[in-house]
Amino acid sequence: MNVRKAMLILLAINIVILAVSLSVFASTVTKVSKSIEPAQEAPAKTLQMADAIALLAGAIAVVGSTVASSIALRAVATAGFAAAAEKPELTTWMLIMGGLAEGIAVYGLLLAILILGKI
Repeated sequence: MNVRKAMLILLAINIVILAVSLSVFASTVTKVSKSIEPAQEAPAKTLQMADAIALLAGAIAVVGSTVASSIALRAVATAGFAAAAEKPELTTWMLIMGGLAEGIAVYGLLLAILILGKI
């Protein structure tokens, strides 16, 4: 039952993160779509629609990769601890598999850095 509670908490956190990112995206779209009056001086750099979409894509890459990494790490930890209880020499392999599961999150972060580097 605790696993279900943890999964529901993770789902709620992901929904909150998605809602916040969508609200930030909506506010950026409204800032972009507002026209600048001729009497006002234009800001140094305004956020264009392509930049706003790139920011959203970077956020989705990080959130998606961390969720996938957490799912993979949960499976590795569950199976690894069970295997290490029977055969202690498998502890090294458990740590290696955990590192590979964490690599998924690093790949998502690198993808977001590459996307945001194009802005």
